[in-house]
Amino acid sequence: MTWRDQIAGAFGFGTAPFALHRSDADLAKAAIRSAKAEGATREDFAREIALYARKYVSSEGILRERLRQDSATLDRLWKV
Repeated sequence: MTWRDQIAGAFGFGTAPFALHRSDADLAKAAIRSAKAEGATREDFAREIALYARKYVSSEGILRERLRQDSATLDRLWKV
């Protein structure tokens, strides 16, 4: 399983924020470790999160806010 495949596990369900709950955050950290091991950048990872979210959130306003929140969470987890 690639890090891209692992990203879905970091969302509790399709419309949930990225790594909101501890179990989701643990899965996100594993995906981040895999991504880093494969040479992916934070921007690569953020792009995949956005692609995943776009599949489930149709409102542009809600999507913008979600991506802002998801990006802040990714910033925190990427440093670990």
